[in-house]
Amino acid sequence: MLHKNLSMTTKKLSKNLTGYWKDHGFFFPSAEIYGGLANAWDIGPHGAELKKKLKECWWRYFITSEALNIGYDGLILTHPKVLEASGHLKNFHDWLVECNGCQKRHRLDNLLTEGEFVTFLSCLNKDEFIVDEVCPDCKKKELGVPRKFNLLFNIDLQKTQKKNNKNIACLRPETCQGIFANFTAIQRSTRKKLPFGVGQIGKSFRNEITPQHGIFRGLEFEQLELEFFCLAEEIEKWWNYLNQRAWQFLSKIIGNQQMIKQKILIKDELPHYARKTTDLYFEYHFGEGEVCSISDRGGYDIANHQQKSGKNFSMEGQNPQVIEVAEISFGVERLMLAILESSYHQEDKKEDSKEIKSTRQVLKIFPLLAPYFLAVFPLSKQLNEKSYQVYLDLLPQAFFTVTYEKTGNIGKRYHRQDAIGTYYCLTVDFQTLKDNTATIRQRDSREQRRVDLTNLANLLNQEYHNYYREFLEK
Repeated sequence: MLHKNLSMTTKKLSKNLTGYWKDHGFFFPSAEIYGGLANAWDIGPHGAELKKKLKECWWRYFITSEALNIGYDGLILTHPKVLEASGHLKNFHDWLVECNGCQKRHRLDNLLTEGEFVTFLSCLNKDEFIVDEVCPDCKKKELGVPRKFNLLFNIDLQKTQKKNNKNIACLRPETCQGIFANFTAIQRSTRKKLPFGVGQIGKSFRNEITPQHGIFRGLEFEQLELEFFCLAEEIEKWWNYLNQRAWQFLSKIIGNQQMIKQKILIKDELPHYARKTTDLYFEYHFGEGEVCSISDRGGYDIANHQQKSGKNFSMEGQNPQVIEVAEISFGVERLMLAILESSYHQEDKKEDSKEIKSTRQVLKIFPLLAPYFLAVFPLSKQLNEKSYQVYLDLLPQAFFTVTYEKTGNIGKRYHRQDAIGTYYCLTVDFQTLKDNTATIRQRDSREQRRVDLTNLANLLNQEYHNYYREFLEK
């Protein structure tokens, strides 16, 4: 079974480990030396490896291993008329309240219970809604009337100062609108027939107030989105199929279904474009957080872009009114945080040469997502040259990522690699000089065995390939 080393009894993480992720190179506050940017994070070296592998796994799972799906990479800059047609200029907002005491703004849905927020959304006259809560900052009951707050980022493309706004564009709030606007070009250039899907990985931007939960929600983030086009009569079948695929994908990379849950949104909670939506949630240290949405968008997008643009979206004589869309949308950073939190373990000491700690901190990350699949060590300084050559020889042969470390004793190296989730550690010792074998240690079990270096790359490449083959099985 995939990810068999992750205990299915893993408990919810009880503390915020943002400092741990920072210290171990997963993500950092952006421009911290200058005071930082609010709700902005840079991805560190180990986080970059995790992020890259996560996107590769998603792409292979939803795009290249699916016969009906193809890829796309649209521009971040978005024409305002695209967002007008999609309804974002009118409907894309958060409900905020401002404290009359400290003038801080807060998202209303973070202050109310889910039921209270639904009640608010159903109010005809929202100006009369009383927020009977204390301000999280000043602790006073002086919150004002809820107001809409625009989430779009505008950008001025003018090269000189002018008094008109003809060259105003937007940073896209979601990746999918480029796919919808270019639906005809995509279909004609690939000669696809219904049903088919178009997937994209890319940056999005939302000018929203975010809770202090690390990379869970930022102003800039990446999305993994699949838009699946089909006939109206088949939308229910494909929406159910995408729900199943999204759940399977999340279960495989998290490894513990007890930490994820599914929720079907009620009418008042639906996005403006959706007829129905399923959200997938992960149990973070701060509570439940959405990591994926699967929406039945119906014919909303195709119909609106055809109407607003005046262009014909028909497909080989097929009336565009019968073309509908089911969508999967994952947040990359949210998935990363879920993977990190679900994989974090503290364990009692088990003899590993000369380990000096009574406990070890280890990230039991799904092997395909581990920042490094293999780390190479010398047992002593005299073996530095030999071990480094082993490392260099592996680099061009390996389909997996490899790192090298020689600082500290062997126990400290094991602890450092465990702490970032490295799957295997290879120690070059004095016996290596005699028979060209070395000791390889597995992260989760800490079991050690001797391996022949001559065949090591082929051996681990095959194991890595087997993990991928099993991961992609339906």
